[in-house]
Amino acid sequence: MQPLDLTTAEGKILADLRAHMSELQSLTRAPVEAVEDGIRVLVELRQATYEDLNQIQHEYAALCAVHWLIAQRRVPGGTIWQWNPRQTGDAGEPDIRGVLENKVIISGEVTTSLKPKGTIDRRMALTLRKLADMQGERFYFVLSREMANRARTKASKAQYDLEVVQLPSARLAT
Repeated sequence: MQPLDLTTAEGKILADLRAHMSELQSLTRAPVEAVEDGIRVLVELRQATYEDLNQIQHEYAALCAVHWLIAQRRVPGGTIWQWNPRQTGDAGEPDIRGVLENKVIISGEVTTSLKPKGTIDRRMALTLRKLADMQGERFYFVLSREMANRARTKASKAQYDLEVVQLPSARLAT
C-alpha cells in the first residue's frame, strides 16, 4: 500500500484527468472517411484509454471515501491513511486503510461499477468476503443506489460486519 497524502492526492488526480482527456481529444481528431478508419480510431481509443478510464475513477472514489470517513467523524485525528489508488494491492490489502498507533482501524473497498449484474455481482461477493476478514471497521464504498442495495443484501445474508456506503461526493451514477 502507498501512503495517502490528502493535500496532494486531488491535484494528482486532476493532472491524470487532464492528461487522459488530452489523449482522448487527440485520438478523436483523426478523420473518419470509412468504416475502417472509425474502427481503427475505436481500437486506438480502447487501447490508449481503457485502463485509465477505470483506474482514475477508482482513485477518485477512494479519495472520496477517505474524505467521507473524515467528514462523518468515523476516524480520530492523527489517523494515517494508506491506499491502493489504482487497484494495485494484493489480495489481502484493501483499497484504503486507516492506521492509528500502528493499529489498523479502518479497512475499505471501493467500486466504481454502477450495476450489480453478471461478473460485477460475482466480484462484489468476493470483495465483500475479502473485506469481512480485514482488520478494523470495514466499509464498502459504492457510487450507485443499485450497487448499495445489492451489497447490503449480500452482506446481510452472509452476516458480514461491515457498512455499505453510497458516496455522495462521487455520485457519477446519478
